[in-house]
Amino acid sequence: MSGPSFLATDRTALRSPERDDLDWIQRVFHDEKVWGLGTYARPPTGDQMETYYKETLSDEDSVHLLVCVDPAGSPGPVEDRTEPVGLVAMTDHDPERGTAELAYWLDPDAWGQGYATEAASRLVQYGFDQRALRKWSAKIVGGNDRSVAVVERLGFKKEGTHRAEWHLDGAWRDMLWFGLLRTERE
Repeated sequence: MSGPSFLATDRTALRSPERDDLDWIQRVFHDEKVWGLGTYARPPTGDQMETYYKETLSDEDSVHLLVCVDPAGSPGPVEDRTEPVGLVAMTDHDPERGTAELAYWLDPDAWGQGYATEAASRLVQYGFDQRALRKWSAKIVGGNDRSVAVVERLGFKKEGTHRAEWHLDGAWRDMLWFGLLRTERE
């Protein structure tokens, strides 16, 4: 059972994850296309998912929202958008500095449909409007061209590369850093 929408876009409802969503989240995390391109070293176990729920998804200092769509595929009322296809998050929120980090992932079955861009854009706007952010950042593992395209569509600028920063699949990969200032979004 899904809870009420927190934010919405033309085609998505963004709502807080619930404990009942953990099986779906774990299933998607176990898809190599998801964890193999992100900052997850390996798929999580059931116990790790419970810890993830308690310490991350329920953390009051950050915002984690499931991206849900209408299973019938129509852009109908928000309450019809119940099928999760991904997650967007505002992490590392620092109210004093007015900064936060954007993170997101989608079920590979939902790739290429614009859901990540649409949901991330809505969360970015929420951060600027409701959380008084002056800057968003995003860190993307080198080689994840889809994620790079999402932040670039949102107006993020590449700020640098941390070479050989993330170990994944037996190799060290670069971590690409992006940023978006409020003044660039206005």
